[in-house]
Amino acid sequence: MAQGDQVSRYEVNRKVRMIFARHDADLTKIDYSFMGSSVYLYGDLVRPDRDYSAQEIELIAREISALPHVRDIQFELNNWVILSSGESWQINKTKKSAVTPTTRQPGALGDSTIVIDKAEKLTDVLDDIELNLNKDKEEPK
Repeated sequence: MAQGDQVSRYEVNRKVRMIFARHDADLTKIDYSFMGSSVYLYGDLVRPDRDYSAQEIELIAREISALPHVRDIQFELNNWVILSSGESWQINKTKKSAVTPTTRQPGALGDSTIVIDKAEKLTDVLDDIELNLNKDKEEPK
C-alpha cells in the first residue's frame, strides 16, 4: 500500500469518527474501519439519551458515503439492519428476543453453554437422557 493510500485510510476513519460524534453516537459501542474503498461498521449504533430514527441513520449513512474515497458501506450492526440499493436505503431496527433463555426452555435463544464437570461414558449419558425423558412422560402435567 502506498503512503498516500494509508493517509487517506486514516483520514477517512477520522472523518467517520467525526460524523458519529456529530450525531452523538456512543463511540464505545461501534467499531468502524476503512479498507479499500469500503467503510465497515460493526457493533451497536446507539446514543445515550434516545434511540435513533431510521431517518437519522440514513443521514449518517449518506454523510459517510459522501466522504472522498468511500464507494461502499458494509453494515454488520447488532441493532440495525441497513441495506442500500443505489440512492435508496432500507433501514430497520432489529427486535430483541422476548424469550429469556433458561435451562427449562429447550431451544431458547441465547447462550446455551454446558459445563461438563466430570468425564462420563457416552452410553451412561445417553441412558440418563433416556431415563429423564421417560420420567417427563410419566409425570402428570
